[in-house]
Amino acid sequence: MKFHYKMPSPIGFQLAPMLDIVFLLLVFFIVTQTFEDDEPDLSINLPSAETPKPGENVSNEIIVNIRKDGTVVINRQQYTMPQLEDKLFSVARLDKTMLVRIRVDEKAESGVVVHVMDACLKAGLNNVSFSTRPPVPSSINVSNSQAS
Repeated sequence: MKFHYKMPSPIGFQLAPMLDIVFLLLVFFIVTQTFEDDEPDLSINLPSAETPKPGENVSNEIIVNIRKDGTVVINRQQYTMPQLEDKLFSVARLDKTMLVRIRVDEKAESGVVVHVMDACLKAGLNNVSFSTRPPVPSSINVSNSQAS
């Protein structure tokens, strides 16, 4: 007796599992995305301090960068002093407790810093801090410690 086997039809391309994997990858990359740091203006060389406060990412803060030439930059946009005052007043209308973090180049003129702080106080933003970097560790002088 002869048996006749019916050949199974070829399996087609399964779209549903592929869409599941693509969706899971999309969700994974959205959830694990690290957002851009709070606007590191690389042209600014921060002054060093003995006890720098570690950088905390605060959601309600505005970062004011003051470059070496005295240019004031917020969110990669340059501001004149009147424009800065208007910006700070509009920020203060939304939230008076907003933290203003000032990142000033160590070679910038102190007069610009004073004007920025004055603009913050005029707008009613009293929560102002400065960003610094840790000091460069000095090399240990081994010859002096061995002499005693």
